[in-house]
Amino acid sequence: MLYIWAYIIFFSFALLYPYILAAIIPRKYLHSSLRAFPARNQRPRLKTALPICAIMALIVRFNTIVHPFTLADNRHYTFYVFRLLLRSHPLTRYAVIPIYYLSAYAAIAALGGSPDANPSKKPSTSPPPNSSQVRRGLQPRLPPPGVRLPNDNGNHVSLALIWLLATALSVITAPLVEPRYFILPWLIWRIHVVAPRSTGEDTARRLRKRDRGVW
Repeated sequence: MLYIWAYIIFFSFALLYPYILAAIIPRKYLHSSLRAFPARNQRPRLKTALPICAIMALIVRFNTIVHPFTLADNRHYTFYVFRLLLRSHPLTRYAVIPIYYLSAYAAIAALGGSPDANPSKKPSTSPPPNSSQVRRGLQPRLPPPGVRLPNDNGNHVSLALIWLLATALSVITAPLVEPRYFILPWLIWRIHVVAPRSTGEDTARRLRKRDRGVW
């Protein structure tokens, strides 16, 4: 089960790296665009991280099961990953526990919704953007009538619990560690994760900065 977090962070790094940076770098040193990843009360706490990392260490110690086929077939990159983790040094397998933890934290935090979403924010009373503003990138494009956007306010806790349970039942019982076993859980996770949206003001600011650089 720990391997799936590394799989998710590998294939979704561009989406999850702000959560990791916000977790390990003090807030005052972060760029302004990263200070919302995540909210202050959602950051990992030491008293929570230590027990979870201890449990992960026990899992690595007593449940690192390597199928003979994994180290016998060098046509798959899992062969080289396991050789690195198991044969380079006895402590190498424990050194990657922080990666497991940060990857799991970022993946679950991303299910909480887009950090730029503010449920308490009042709806805007500005007139809808015209077609010229949309083409110039000054206003976000509105969805067609009848099309619902993903829920920016996050997903229900039940979704995360069911996803974790279903993923654990399908991955833990697998005799081999194969990346293809992680495709379906990752796909379901990715469908429910909303990427941060750029506002019209941010887009216009970037366009003005680009134009100044060109001229």
